[in-house]
Amino acid sequence: MMLRIYADYREKNSGVPDIIKELGALVIFDNLSVGDYIISDNIAIERKSVEDFVSSVFDKRFFDQLRRLSEAYSKPFILIEGDTEKIRKITSKWKAINAALISAIVEFDLRVIYSSNRRESAEIIYKIAEKSSIQAKRSLNLHEKPKFENLREIQLYVVEAFPQIGSKLAERLLERFGSIEKICSASVSELEKVLESRKKAEEIYKVIHTSYSTNKTSNEKNNKTSLLDFLEPK
Repeated sequence: MMLRIYADYREKNSGVPDIIKELGALVIFDNLSVGDYIISDNIAIERKSVEDFVSSVFDKRFFDQLRRLSEAYSKPFILIEGDTEKIRKITSKWKAINAALISAIVEFDLRVIYSSNRRESAEIIYKIAEKSSIQAKRSLNLHEKPKFENLREIQLYVVEAFPQIGSKLAERLLERFGSIEKICSASVSELEKVLESRKKAEEIYKVIHTSYSTNKTSNEKNNKTSLLDFLEPK
């Protein structure tokens, strides 16, 4: 049976999913809440170029991403792509980068893999999937629920599930509207004021107000529906 690998939509233009397909796997795109590639219920992979890896350490994204990854999957991987010697050229604080990586391995039980280029990245992802004991036909949980300590964390988690909404925007939405119910009742204009993006506001509004259908073809049709279809004629 053909291997199934789930990839985040943001990876579409990287070229990696295309190479994975060439290797013989079925790549299914989804808005993944964490990770760039999901291999099984236990395995997720975050792919980072050397440049993005360095910048994410300094702007604090790195540990937040790894925390969420390790909470959702018991075997989190980070795949660092490119020439690691560049780290010394990008920053004089390369020792701090090493320290961050060591800390991540110890604190989050992170598995680190290196690749030279996108083809090698694709081959590594494919090999991990091939070696995984999870059968391709088994349904995967793409949004594994972490353990919550309080109601606030649950509310943030629910709002973060909306497309293109990270932890900061989720918190901003909840602070502005006060509850998930009021977020769902907000107009596109009200959402846009908080998100500072008309596109994100329209997408969230569509997710909230589109009727659910068990027919996949119908869902695909709904994805192409204009926002005008939700508005009542004046």
